[in-house]
Amino acid sequence: MGLSAHLLLLDGLDGLLLSFIFEPSTRFAPGYSWLAFRRVQPGMGRDEVVRLLGEPLVVHDTPPDRTSWSYSKSPTDSHYSLRVVVFSNSGVVTRVAHEYYVD
Repeated sequence: MGLSAHLLLLDGLDGLLLSFIFEPSTRFAPGYSWLAFRRVQPGMGRDEVVRLLGEPLVVHDTPPDRTSWSYSKSPTDSHYSLRVVVFSNSGVVTRVAHEYYVD
């Protein structure tokens, strides 16, 4: 990762335009769709998220009380569309991250 890595809180058209500039390297989970991801909201349970998106690519347990499900990653550790759902220890969505990661 370079010295100037950034998360840009841009998605949609802005993210699409950035992808032309920075040549993204994004791999998405098999059940992922951007329309379904947009429907994930804080307060939803794990089962609801799985019904919308399928299983995540990566699960991170972050002590003491969070779990993050990644629905995208970069095979080249470069610019990519970051898609993460964060759950509380009770299994409820607390945050939905849809950002463009620039390295």
